[in-house]
Amino acid sequence: MEYFNSMENILWLIWLGVGVAFLVAEFVMPAFIVIFFGVGAIIAGVTAFFGFSLQMQIIVFGASSLALLLLLRKTMADTFAGGSSSDEEDADTAIGARCEVVEAIHPPQAGRVKYLGSFWSARCDDPVDVGVMVRISHRDEKDPNAFIVEMEK
Repeated sequence: MEYFNSMENILWLIWLGVGVAFLVAEFVMPAFIVIFFGVGAIIAGVTAFFGFSLQMQIIVFGASSLALLLLLRKTMADTFAGGSSSDEEDADTAIGARCEVVEAIHPPQAGRVKYLGSFWSARCDDPVDVGVMVRISHRDEKDPNAFIVEMEK
């Protein structure tokens, strides 16, 4: 127990705890920012474990957190959000797909459609009753989470 009586001996545990707290905070509010401070704190904990001074630990924490944030944030956000790393725009697979109206569409009011097991807001130029199959023509320009649909011919 005498090992833990010295601040230098437990400083790496404190850094580890701060790092884990940042990582848990990232799960609560995912924005791909806090995670880099968590990794930076863990790296600072490694420097503390090897006996570096507190000033050096703080410098390592700040530099590693900032470097990771600037270098990896966009790449990780795209990767975990399902984006592609290429510059090509992926085609919207919803366009042209058939879906079922689950809440009647009465222009200009939107209704709801079921597409791939999820419910989406949808607009149509013509009234559409519940249970009718429609085809997605494009996404709503004002709301990318809403579809513009057409009656099937």
